[in-house]
Amino acid sequence: MKEIMDNIKTVCALICLFFPVVLWSCDAEKADTPAPLATLEQADHVKGGPNRPNSAYHNKVLAQVRQATAKYHRIEAAIADGYMASSDCVASPAGGMGYHFVNFMLVDGIVDPMHPEVLVYEPQKNGKLKLVAIEFMVMAASWDPLYATPPMLGDQVYDDHRAPGSGGPPFPHYQLHAWVWKNNPSGMHAPFNPKVSCQYATE
Repeated sequence: MKEIMDNIKTVCALICLFFPVVLWSCDAEKADTPAPLATLEQADHVKGGPNRPNSAYHNKVLAQVRQATAKYHRIEAAIADGYMASSDCVASPAGGMGYHFVNFMLVDGIVDPMHPEVLVYEPQKNGKLKLVAIEFMVMAASWDPLYATPPMLGDQVYDDHRAPGSGGPPFPHYQLHAWVWKNNPSGMHAPFNPKVSCQYATE
């Protein structure tokens, strides 16, 4: 019960901290026939994506993630399913991420590839948003007491963000990006994508 209450408090704190941040048109950028996942995977391998798992199992998991999130090319569907705008457009010298939409009710200690905690959108020139990546997030407070190793998506270990100042939400957590909707030359699971830009952000 204490763990549940702690999780609820954390979710409430996140909502107060992050929402609302940005207003957009409710029409997301129309999906312009995204590249097949096999093409993204091949490009990832050729470019030497960092720590890239190379297994049929991992590629199957990525395909499932893509199938489960295809409907979120329409941002109305994301909002209807509980995802909220939670950040300005995030970018760095290494590339961009974009806007993060978080479903705070999914931020817990569970790994569920079919229900990602975060959807990542890139702002477009016409003012709309385009789904480019999925982000998975697990609370360390819920995960660590039960498991001796970090969570994984398929064969890929989550990035450790438990240390203060390690980026992301202000609580110890694990996170992992999956660029299943836009090729990332830095790797399928690299945090930033040099092909993503905040040039058209409207903060």
